[in-house]
Amino acid sequence: MRSFIDGTNGVKAMVENADKKKIIDDIRKEIEASKNTHIWSDYVNALKLISQVVFTRGSGFVLELIQNAEDAGLGLEEPGVFEVKLRQDRVKVTHNGLPFRENNVQALCGIRSSKKPERGTLGYLGIGFKSVFKVTDRPEIYSNGFHFKFDRNHKDWNNPSNTPWHVIPIWIDEPSEIINEERTTFIIPLRDENCYSALRKEIEKLTMELYLFLRWLKKIEVHDEITGETWNVENIGESEEGVTTLRHDGQMQRFKFFRRIVEVPEEVKQDRLTQEYRANVTKREIAIAFALDEEGNLAPSQAGAMYGGVYSFLPLGEARSGAKFPIQADFLVQPGRDAINYEAKWNHWLVEEVASLCKEAIDFFKKHENWRYQFLQAFEFSKSKGFESYEKLFGPKLIGPVEDFLIEDDCVPTSDGTWAKPKQVVQLTEDQSAYRNLINMRILDENASASIMGGKPDLRFVHPEATVPDSMGIKKVDRWDILENDSFLENKGQTSDAANWFRSFYLWLQKYPRYDKYFYYKWREKLKTYHEYKFVLTSEGKLAKGGEVFLLDLPSSDSLIKELAKEMQSTKSILHPDILTGSTEEQGKLRGFLTGLTGVQIFNTKTFRMKTLLPKICVTSPKPSEDILLKYTIYCQQILGEEVCHDCELWILTKDGGIRTAKEVLFSTEFKPEQNWETNQQYVSGVSFISPKYLSDVTTEPQLVAWRSFFKLGGVKDAPDNGVEEFAMNYALEKFRAKYKNVIAVDKRNFGYDLKAETLKGEKIHIEVKGLSRDQDVELTENETKAADMHKDSFYLCVVSSIPENPAMHLVQNPAAPGVGKKDKLTVEINTWKTAGFP
Repeated sequence: MRSFIDGTNGVKAMVENADKKKIIDDIRKEIEASKNTHIWSDYVNALKLISQVVFTRGSGFVLELIQNAEDAGLGLEEPGVFEVKLRQDRVKVTHNGLPFRENNVQALCGIRSSKKPERGTLGYLGIGFKSVFKVTDRPEIYSNGFHFKFDRNHKDWNNPSNTPWHVIPIWIDEPSEIINEERTTFIIPLRDENCYSALRKEIEKLTMELYLFLRWLKKIEVHDEITGETWNVENIGESEEGVTTLRHDGQMQRFKFFRRIVEVPEEVKQDRLTQEYRANVTKREIAIAFALDEEGNLAPSQAGAMYGGVYSFLPLGEARSGAKFPIQADFLVQPGRDAINYEAKWNHWLVEEVASLCKEAIDFFKKHENWRYQFLQAFEFSKSKGFESYEKLFGPKLIGPVEDFLIEDDCVPTSDGTWAKPKQVVQLTEDQSAYRNLINMRILDENASASIMGGKPDLRFVHPEATVPDSMGIKKVDRWDILENDSFLENKGQTSDAANWFRSFYLWLQKYPRYDKYFYYKWREKLKTYHEYKFVLTSEGKLAKGGEVFLLDLPSSDSLIKELAKEMQSTKSILHPDILTGSTEEQGKLRGFLTGLTGVQIFNTKTFRMKTLLPKICVTSPKPSEDILLKYTIYCQQILGEEVCHDCELWILTKDGGIRTAKEVLFSTEFKPEQNWETNQQYVSGVSFISPKYLSDVTTEPQLVAWRSFFKLGGVKDAPDNGVEEFAMNYALEKFRAKYKNVIAVDKRNFGYDLKAETLKGEKIHIEVKGLSRDQDVELTENETKAADMHKDSFYLCVVSSIPENPAMHLVQNPAAPGVGKKDKLTVEINTWKTAGFP
């Protein structure tokens, strides 16, 4: 037997085992006396609902028994120990709390609670215990000499489905296994072996956060008797600073607690739900806990609290606050411990008090040496819009008020050691050493730098050690904000020391490059550029994008370059000449930065000709004089060569002294072209030839090749358009008119032949002319083939070959005759037409 203090009246009670068996038997008789009444059937229905519907988690009974143990430890000085032994066929739970009294047994054998909320107890012993029926049909209870069980398969039940066996106690003469009479013990045989693996997984989730708000229980031990594994969770204790240390299998976790005793207001006391479930309760304790890392820094995380982070002494299954810190209060919840009543005034009042406690925590954190820079991230909330937990309770009562407080109060630590509202600060994301150099190089004034980057007056920087959540809406600033502050840069460009300031700024940007990360098979870095920003200082004191500015790098000895460079500066943006001063090393850095990262164009001799001289000899410019055209073209060819723009058609000086577009001009004999059209130019109309004046200094074949390539890129063609056809027609007309009469060109009339003529005897002939620049088979079109078939021996194929330099004419009579041409397509092979002469 064990003595205990009666929590109701403090009277010491000792009950003999015989009397305890009588208590069990009397309870059974009392319940069985209601058989065949509606009370009996109502009990059956209610118990089915409670055990299978109210409690949704198979492992929920473990939490219920932990809470019962916590209540049983109320007032005890001895630390509480809760032990779970698990095997495939049963779970055994023991604790060292106050043993059962008669009223506890009666509560277990009914549908009611024996707890007294006004006296600090937490759970629903009678109701919560019913959660064991999710996994068992025969739970056993041993406490203070009470030995009894509930058994669905007891021999006395004719029909268990219609029997309230869940509440009918059956005395146990001999325990099913050895028990410790000094402890309260629950033996829970599992309904089937599948429960074991599921229970083990759930019990493994009972991590150290389970202990957060328990006061008496200090240790939970779990033994898996199948695998031999043992693990435990232990509350080591709370320090003077309010930091509680928990240990889970050697791993430590610490939490900073904030607690407050709050008095129940009258309007909450008068609410119906309060009177039903919390009558006579005048005070309650609320608490919040903030996780700390190994170094003692705040480390908030939603995953750091079990389930949704809402506790009613133990975690609630489905209640989610959206906070990164667990919240404890005596919430009105469903017996299954899954859901919270989101509309109860009691719960609204408790959450409002939690919001007030958060403000106290914020004031505390602001005074702490380290936590002052870390606490803001702890108050970043998740907002589950559309869910009852957010819309009805935690959104309006916790998240909204705390966020409003953070916005309206001076809660952001600043770099000058003070506090400010979020709207008064910006957060610098530049590397601190880079920023200090920005100040040391006098590029920015430290007192004005936040406002310059933030774009508004009277701004301050967030302290560099502070962690600020994105949800606060504090603008993050860096170098890009300087570059986007057009008015600031323009003002700097108008100062007398503008060149020195911009030179320093360029050197700072060059010294501290920024990179973008991108993924291409693996993560890589890409140097960020500044091409889109107007911050390159020109010789006129204006700002432009780098791609619009030229850096002159020209020899001063060339008179032509000097003359045209002066002309160019009136139409182009030139880099301010004082930017590239200083040491050779510094100039090299500036050149590299400006050309590589801003897009400034180096205007050297080659670029100068490309950008300045070449346009003057392109047909997009007015036709130049002969001297200018020769001078500039020779200049460009010597420097640019094949780098001349492909889309720039040149003006060309011709042999007859004219100036024509390149597409109207062919290579003259002096250029030694592959096809010399000048030799027999009388057979092609409207062509001109390049003047040999371009070749005044040309003495070698490679020079000629270079000139031909240059002119081809500038639009000059090797042959005139349709030149071979025109050459052949004109050549044939000349030859036929010398030997035939009435020679007429009919090539435009689609007869299937090009010429009509008469022999000296008056015989009519029809001639199809084909021109070739190289020897190959000749094909006749379908129309030409029909004409050949029709006119037979009076049809002639005239082939003019070796155009343009060595033309020769070959006349094939009746190419459609057998053995002359192939009729698939009428094709006259080389050997056939080449052996035909011209009479």
